[in-house]
Amino acid sequence: MAKFNVGDEVKVHILRGYNKRGVWTIHPMYTTRPEAKFDGATGKVIDIDVTEDAVATEPRYQTGGIQYLVDFEGYKNRGIPWGEQWFREEWLQLVPHSEAERPKDTAAMERSTTPARAS
Repeated sequence: MAKFNVGDEVKVHILRGYNKRGVWTIHPMYTTRPEAKFDGATGKVIDIDVTEDAVATEPRYQTGGIQYLVDFEGYKNRGIPWGEQWFREEWLQLVPHSEAERPKDTAAMERSTTPARAS
């Protein structure tokens, strides 16, 4: 069963570990992978690869499991090399949809709360 659905907003969070200098960062085992360049980026799930076939045409990793195609276009991410990438399930976190995180249109709010003046 897939943890995320198509259309969900997710944030990439690659597994952490200590590097040779003792700094807590992306685990050294994953630093050379292309997915590490997307660490911290936000995007939307546009496809899910759940096929059980060993010779699948979609990208899959060696241990099997589910992979998600995430689209980063339209989000304010800095430094990502391309617009879409496949990710393992454990490298993604669901972005909560709360009112506090949504950008607010302050001009529209001021118009609705300001009383109309009589001329």
